[in-house]
Amino acid sequence: MLEVLRLSSLSLIISFAPWMVLKFVSNLPFADPLTMLKIALSLAAMISLYQSLRSSVRGFIFWGTIAFFAFSLVSVVALTNMWVISHLGLLAQLNLNVIAWGSLLCRRPFTIDYAKLHVPQELWTHPRFLRKNYLITGIWGVYFLLGLALAEIRIYEPQVSHILLEVLDNGLMLGAVLLTSHFSKKGKGAYTPSESGESVPASAD
Repeated sequence: MLEVLRLSSLSLIISFAPWMVLKFVSNLPFADPLTMLKIALSLAAMISLYQSLRSSVRGFIFWGTIAFFAFSLVSVVALTNMWVISHLGLLAQLNLNVIAWGSLLCRRPFTIDYAKLHVPQELWTHPRFLRKNYLITGIWGVYFLLGLALAEIRIYEPQVSHILLEVLDNGLMLGAVLLTSHFSKKGKGAYTPSESGESVPASAD
């Protein structure tokens, strides 16, 4: 089952590909910042569209990502709205927080849609499976909250080094990825038949 969990973690991380493209491509020094931002948004939107056509998952990440990049294409790429451009990082973090914490409030952690792709259906309601998804979604939610704080500092405290903020953000993202991988694997033991005939974990976390 270890390989299954790795696939589950990888599927979740790949779902953030449009956001990572926006983050890294917009900072490349190949043209002026506005041009690079528009290029990054266009690439991210195309990746998001491609994912929407190929993926069977239609959860919080899917709809939140589609909504954000559709809005950004119109307001930034088409209309060059300077207020949106100057606050885009903040808006992106707000959107990601809505995805994470909204899914928890709705009692459907956004990671669960990706975990279900690689876990037998009879385990979808098992307490350990649900607990892990709440935990991993919470980890990403904390990362998004900290990202929101960093985005506010960029806007309202311009004297703070943007390089330092970028290093902190990248470090926090790496931490979220590593914790996702760690908790996806943790406690995964053998599966044995229960008295009811279903397959359940032999031991709980």
